[in-house]
Amino acid sequence: MKNYYKKYGDYALITGASSGIGKEFAVQLAAKRLNLILVARRKNRLDEVAKELEVKYKIKVRTIELDLLDDKAIDTLVLQTNDLNIGLLIPNAGMEVHGDFVTNDYKAESNVVKLNTLIPMQLAHVFGSKMKTRKKGGIIFISSTFGHQSVPYFANYSASKAYILSIGQALNYELKKFGVDVTVLSPGLTKTEMVDGMKDINFGKMPIVEMKVKPVVKKGIKALGRKQATIPGTRNIFMDLMGKFTTPRWMLTNMFGFLVSRAMK
Repeated sequence: MKNYYKKYGDYALITGASSGIGKEFAVQLAAKRLNLILVARRKNRLDEVAKELEVKYKIKVRTIELDLLDDKAIDTLVLQTNDLNIGLLIPNAGMEVHGDFVTNDYKAESNVVKLNTLIPMQLAHVFGSKMKTRKKGGIIFISSTFGHQSVPYFANYSASKAYILSIGQALNYELKKFGVDVTVLSPGLTKTEMVDGMKDINFGKMPIVEMKVKPVVKKGIKALGRKQATIPGTRNIFMDLMGKFTTPRWMLTNMFGFLVSRAMK
């Protein structure tokens, strides 16, 4: 079994760590004896997670209350972590806005681009450069199966996740020769607070199955150092293969448009 502490360094930094996939990354990496830096807006949630993991796994956990949409968020995060050796980065924080793109709130759609693309890019640049210098480290980007397609009514969200897939695979190649592992995890529908909040969508009308966070995160960690990108779930993998080899992209776009619009009614 890989010694994560020796391989990547002292601390893993996880954004969006107060719930869902981010919280589960914290749990599974704590079990591997990595110290943690947990970042989110809800400090009380972070402190609860930190206390539980510190007691159970005898690790160190630093919590940082931060809104990553704030213009000075990256500077603040760097300042509050300068004294720590961050060997693993998981820029997990993200958001979605669904519905008819041109009638959705303009600022909300702009925030999707900022939180889902700009912030992960900035984090990867800042901490990836330090990893390159040290010649060790790792980054796990969080994309989505929607990032492998063009999905109407999730147009901006799916486009933002396509960016993450692209930059993550490219950085896998660029940083590998410097001892830095990079992979992209592309979950499908996963049982999280974000999905629970989509009350106006009946996902039962779509050919997708909701997964639990534990196997999703486990697959992402397993892929680090082995694969450029990974998709959890057999059905999700099958849909991705359809898009690559058997079905024209325009046809899949039309299919998703029909399925999502039906699920939203």
